[in-house]
Amino acid sequence: MTEFLEQAKRLEDFMVSSRRYLHQHAELGCDLPKTASFVKEKLKEIGLEPKEICQSGILAEIKGARPGKTILLRADMDALPMEEESGLPFHTRTNAAHTCGHDLHTSMLLGAAKILYDNRDTLCGTVKLMFQPGEEVGIGARNMIDAGILENPRVDAAFGMHVMFGWKAPAFAYGSGFTTSFLDEFEITIKGVGCHGAMPHLGIDPINVGFHIYTAYQALVAREMPPKETASLTIGRFTSGTRSNVMPDRAVMEGTMRTYDRALRERMLKRLEEVAKHCGEMFHADVTFRWLSNIPAIESNPELSEEFAGCIREYVGDFIKSSACTMTFSDDFGFVAEKVPSSFFMVGCKVDGCEVQHHNPKVLFDESVLVYGAAAYAGCAHGWLLQKFVKSLRDTD
Repeated sequence: MTEFLEQAKRLEDFMVSSRRYLHQHAELGCDLPKTASFVKEKLKEIGLEPKEICQSGILAEIKGARPGKTILLRADMDALPMEEESGLPFHTRTNAAHTCGHDLHTSMLLGAAKILYDNRDTLCGTVKLMFQPGEEVGIGARNMIDAGILENPRVDAAFGMHVMFGWKAPAFAYGSGFTTSFLDEFEITIKGVGCHGAMPHLGIDPINVGFHIYTAYQALVAREMPPKETASLTIGRFTSGTRSNVMPDRAVMEGTMRTYDRALRERMLKRLEEVAKHCGEMFHADVTFRWLSNIPAIESNPELSEEFAGCIREYVGDFIKSSACTMTFSDDFGFVAEKVPSSFFMVGCKVDGCEVQHHNPKVLFDESVLVYGAAAYAGCAHGWLLQKFVKSLRDTD
């Protein structure tokens, strides 16, 4: 039934134009007035009644002709705070850039909304469309959950996707269990005692304390993380001082830890705080450790992932490249996956000659991915709901 793929191909111009508008009007975090307004307008044109259930968080529902379960389809909408250097004719006009591909995700889901609405007579149950802000800042999914997107009716399964560069389009990949990493971001503020650089014994050097924290953290990775586990610990910011001959009184470090194992994560969360605290005590500095964000890994339900893979094969085509895919990045769809059975797929969009990755100002995405992504969103929703409807009939016989 690759009919959905054919329907998506007929919507390609609509999705490309939508993507390019969103790309030119990229916005940040949860403050997406133009993006949200555009999405609501397009959903209304399709025939839906979108609701902004929290700041820039849009929910639309498609009810099928037959009763059944409820599935949620999610797309993120926010961009990144950077200058674009792609050279594209539809270059961003704002101080933000869609260098992660969220403009593609949003456009795919708009296309899927049109396909599902046009096929609502054969739809069994309800499809909730989740157009989410604030993924890059890790709060958008949680805000929409708090606003009730998983209730009334209760969501039985959730499906999300992200573009990737592992394969050219058409290509899909998925995994079972934790398929993205836990992300834990932290800030360490070190308060020492400033003094003249010629008399360091009269001060407490916060840079020295920070250096010892940094090297101790590297030892945590090398000596306390099991070799068979996948984890990374990065200090991305270390700032202090203003003059070469003055010992500063303050230093600030910021970093991230990414893990896949829940027990390892909990142990390392504790150790990060302990190491920072004891390094400060060792040099008589005042160290304050603060968590900036804690985003759960996306746990893809094995059974659900296989069901969605089957739907893609039936409704889109035999484009599955891997069933054991894990990603080192994080995504706040993990908050949804904590609440309801979920699955997260990657969809290939590599451009020949583009050697950079996501979050790079020069990154390019193959727009042909829009057709396959829209067909996958629609096919997984329609196919999964049909499977559950048929099963319910059998169970009542």
